[in-house]
Amino acid sequence: MPRKSRFVIVAVVAMITLLSAGVLACTSILVTPDASVDGSATVTHTADCGSCAFEIEKIPAKDWEPGTMVEVPYLPQGTGGRRISEASYSTGKMIPQVEHTYGYIKGLFGMINEHQVGIGETTIGGRAEFRNQNGYFDITNLSMLALERGATAREAIQVMGDLAVQYGYKDSGEELSVSDPYECWVFEIVGPGPLWEVGDPEPGAYWVAARVPDGHIAVSSNSSVITEIDFDDPENFMVGPGIREFAEEKGWWNPNSGKALNWRWDFCDKVRTDYSYRRIARIFNRVSPGAGITEEDPPFSIKPTEKLSMADIADLHRDHYEGSEFDQTTSITAGPFANPRRYPGWNFRVGSDAYSWNRTISAIGCEYVIMTQSRSWLPNEIGGVLWYGPAVPATTCFVPIYASVSQVPATLNEDAGSHMEFTRKSLWWAISTVNTLADLRWKDMIVDINAMQDRYEGGAMREQKAIDRAALEFYDNDPEVMVEFLTRYCTNNANTVRDAWWEFLDTLFWKYNAGFVNDGNRITSPGYPAEWLERVIELDEPDHYKR
Repeated sequence: MPRKSRFVIVAVVAMITLLSAGVLACTSILVTPDASVDGSATVTHTADCGSCAFEIEKIPAKDWEPGTMVEVPYLPQGTGGRRISEASYSTGKMIPQVEHTYGYIKGLFGMINEHQVGIGETTIGGRAEFRNQNGYFDITNLSMLALERGATAREAIQVMGDLAVQYGYKDSGEELSVSDPYECWVFEIVGPGPLWEVGDPEPGAYWVAARVPDGHIAVSSNSSVITEIDFDDPENFMVGPGIREFAEEKGWWNPNSGKALNWRWDFCDKVRTDYSYRRIARIFNRVSPGAGITEEDPPFSIKPTEKLSMADIADLHRDHYEGSEFDQTTSITAGPFANPRRYPGWNFRVGSDAYSWNRTISAIGCEYVIMTQSRSWLPNEIGGVLWYGPAVPATTCFVPIYASVSQVPATLNEDAGSHMEFTRKSLWWAISTVNTLADLRWKDMIVDINAMQDRYEGGAMREQKAIDRAALEFYDNDPEVMVEFLTRYCTNNANTVRDAWWEFLDTLFWKYNAGFVNDGNRITSPGYPAEWLERVIELDEPDHYKR
């Protein structure tokens, strides 16, 4: 069948392949080695969903017999609040297995592997006519295969591109942030159209990857960020087959125009400046004050004024536009205690009029936020670290998980629970319950939460060098003992944070009981802030108060 005929847009196909609003909401930051304080490379990911899985798992390295075939399972982003294992199912689609697969840590997506390759994700949507239901791969299983088979960022990208081109990509337009100890790359991929089938001569996916210049950071937040493609620059671009031919055939790009093909505007088309690029502009302007980046057409990357630490990157993810024109703490919807969070959905109607909340970087429906850390000066077993933050970035506490651990802490796996299973064994539920309570008196409780974050999350970051040194001593003498040491350290730390947060929850209930404030010496009744009361009176709704 001619390729043009394969791109007939069928409304039914578009409806089937639409993703839920929750999984379209992630933010990912890429920090190159020369942009970081210690020289590490980092990619991040916020799993902004509200009803997805949040447990993580260590998949061990494995050798396979030559000729082995492996099934490509369906691994949905949206699980309806259930665990990943309860939502995935068999597809019967098989591909050849490689002879050795690397160990890695995964959640909804692959996160980091034994070679310090890290992955973050955001959904970028793309044109509806790219959607396909016949391909083998969605972005979740592609990310995991990338970590199983890629020892560098470039290898991981090539693995995903080659598999998707050969066997087909069935997901929405997606971005993966990919790092190793030396580089950070933005990988973007779209499908081949609704009628493509395995075995067709046309590519089963269209994809491109752009390297973030060392010393820069980049951000992806639900719209494409790759701009002009230099097809003759393999140092900075990796490109799948057929992109120019297809863009020309569809009339999106004219090779005789003298203009380079712009993937963002010519190929992907759909961009939401307020929802997506506002977050990019906010992060860029925070790391480079005075840059004046706007949400209309932000650059691909920017050099920060000061190099970033892991704590700085975590703080970027906790942002609600505080101090800017979009500050979420100052409107009447923030209530008396300056709550910057808005509950989903982002879009709502009042009568016949449509409105949207500002989409903040820290979102109330986040399942977890991760930061990977890849460090070239350390052995892979010690250099690769996953910083896992359960629930919402603003109120989470990141805990370190070294990529070489034999297993992740039980509190993040078998004892993690799910949206359908509450358990006090879970670090996620400990963090999330405090997060939920904070909505009652945000302005005061966030001060207490920040102090806890500094004590436990900041403490883990401050002691990281000491843990690294101890691990190196074990590594030089007995690598197996080193793995046991790091596994025990990560487990003990996660359990300590979990227990501290359950105790912290009790403290918050006691301290802010019934609207009063108890400091341990006396109980006060601060009431509502004067400035908020003034705004209430300005609304002139006398039924709500007595003159």
